[in-house]
Amino acid sequence: MTRKMHKGDANLEPDSIENERFLSDEWPSDNGALIDIIIVAASWDTHLVDDLKARGPAMLDHISARLSLDPQRVSLLLCNDEDMRVMNKIYCGVDKATNVLSFPADDDLPRADDMPAEEITIGDIAIAAESVMRESGKTGIAAGDHLLHLFTHGVLHLLGYDHKEDSPAAEMEGLEIDLLAQMKISNPYHNDHTVFGMREIE
Repeated sequence: MTRKMHKGDANLEPDSIENERFLSDEWPSDNGALIDIIIVAASWDTHLVDDLKARGPAMLDHISARLSLDPQRVSLLLCNDEDMRVMNKIYCGVDKATNVLSFPADDDLPRADDMPAEEITIGDIAIAAESVMRESGKTGIAAGDHLLHLFTHGVLHLLGYDHKEDSPAAEMEGLEIDLLAQMKISNPYHNDHTVFGMREIE
């Protein structure tokens, strides 16, 4: 799912007690890519987060190499289904949770003149914990592999890939399959797993 969310739309006040819900970190890759991560701590299993911390930055490097891009920087929110439902309603007009939402950066947004290029992200991704676990259980795909797939899908959206029409959807799915194979993850679209694939996310 791709929608625009301007930075700061959902910022909490610095003294808000709600900030205690969140953990933040930076996950760098070997090649200079970076994930700015915020986690709704109570909703996520630490082993699953650790797995994404190990493989997510590497996936960013694979994506950059495959598409001949400079190292990329993305913002990632690991939230829960209720947070996702609220975002989906606000930004997409759909009052239900979904597994992943992507918000490409808007080149027209004003930025400080002295902001270093390496601090500019290509956009924001949100992934919902309960959806990851529910879909993993129903498809038999390991939760860590499914989470990495959703992250990969979100990054490709930030880079302009889409799946609203059959031809670009097939291109995007093929790229996902190849990228995941580099991480030794089998094709997530086989055996009718497309019921939890990405074409239906609107």
